[in-house]
Amino acid sequence: MGLASSSNSAVQFLDESNDIRSQYTDENYSPFNSPAVGPIQSPTAGSTGSGPEHLGTPASSTLITPTDGFTVLSLLNSESPVQPQPSAPPTSHAHHSSTHSIPNDESSTFVYQQPPGEPILWPLEHEQEAMLLQHYIENVALFFDMIDHECHFGVHVVQRAKQNSTLMNAILALSARQLSRTTDFDPYIADAYYQRCFNTLIPALNDNVAIKEESLLAATIILRLLEEMNISVIGSDPQGHLFGTQAIIRAAEQSYAATSGPSFRQAIYWAAFRQELWISLMTQRAFQLHIFPADRSLEPANDSVWATRTIAHLGDVSNFVFGEGRHSVARYNQLLNENTSWRACRPDSFDPFFFRQDRDGSGRNFPDIRFHEKSHVMGTQYITLSHMLLVVHDPTIPQLGIAHKASRAVVDKMVQADVRMLAGVAQSNPKVFPCKFVACFAIALVGDRFTAREDQEQLRELWYACERAHGFPPTATVAQLEESWGWHSQ
Repeated sequence: MGLASSSNSAVQFLDESNDIRSQYTDENYSPFNSPAVGPIQSPTAGSTGSGPEHLGTPASSTLITPTDGFTVLSLLNSESPVQPQPSAPPTSHAHHSSTHSIPNDESSTFVYQQPPGEPILWPLEHEQEAMLLQHYIENVALFFDMIDHECHFGVHVVQRAKQNSTLMNAILALSARQLSRTTDFDPYIADAYYQRCFNTLIPALNDNVAIKEESLLAATIILRLLEEMNISVIGSDPQGHLFGTQAIIRAAEQSYAATSGPSFRQAIYWAAFRQELWISLMTQRAFQLHIFPADRSLEPANDSVWATRTIAHLGDVSNFVFGEGRHSVARYNQLLNENTSWRACRPDSFDPFFFRQDRDGSGRNFPDIRFHEKSHVMGTQYITLSHMLLVVHDPTIPQLGIAHKASRAVVDKMVQADVRMLAGVAQSNPKVFPCKFVACFAIALVGDRFTAREDQEQLRELWYACERAHGFPPTATVAQLEESWGWHSQ
């Protein structure tokens, strides 16, 4: 994507997708265990305008990927005004014939080029797209539906993608990226779908009407997770990469209130809320996205609502501990009371159906805590993480002297208990894999407070196991923890 500056205030983006597509021409590779990028090959008959275009591993390193400098989403908040520039004439694409087929050994090798602006109609004709969509439904959608009992991203988003190629390409891009981080699936396939999504996403971002369309909001949330999979949050400035969600959600917020809209819209907003919340925690900055007068009551409700209240509570806690009012004892006591009250008033369905303080009786492992349903798992994780943050940022703790040292020892013991619970829940409920991410973020924030080598090794292994299984979160933080533990000096 290219852009230029002028006095115009509208954000415009150049379409360089034809140049990018030209690099995907090698038909002699497999998406799994693919060889190193090779020289450019001449296009074959299958990639001409007379039929569907297939994209393979790019032949040079000039392809723009989600991690090359600022992402396209970040340009939404660019300070520099830009103007449209002439772009290359679009390549003509014929309709994909329903009778056209590709042998099975090739159907999983290439990325099908969707004609610009054309919906992807079901049934899908290419096995690779079917595989990626199925992988998203079965293994990726829970990233977003971790509390949503209606599973909007796993059900409604997929159904909307039947007639929305921007949304479908976002789904396929994220699915391919997660596969490339957990298997030897070719990472360039994710890049191809990522670029293709932007071919239709970018013009829509300049449309004041389209920017409020729910499918576009969902596509942006999905792409943001893809970008989060490609950056190391700790030690970098993810705000420079991930401005897109804020810009789009705030534009949409001008026309409707999140809490009064349809459930699909609320699901999108909560997903955006969680994404901004994690950036707040990892950068230790006050929360930036305020889109809800969210429910923080203790009134009777279903389990999904009770779990969702813990997310709003964690947002409040994050704003307090990283904001200007972090020294307010009154506000601290209010938040601590809310945390305690949620635990006391929540339905007894949140009780674990199995609890053992030590997993194998050795006294050295995390507890075994098993829950019935995903909202019980995630609600427990969020309320525990909130408590951990409040314990660490207690404004009444002496900052100097002997009293500070004694207080620090008490705090460390309480923090370690919370982290052990987070880790135990993560290990005990593997099907609800987002609970592992909560544990990893806690490890990133306070893992340095563990001094026993055995504990450190278990925390390190939990993080690595999470990334191996799910491609997230990135493990760059582990090296920093090892440094804080003194491993590198031993």
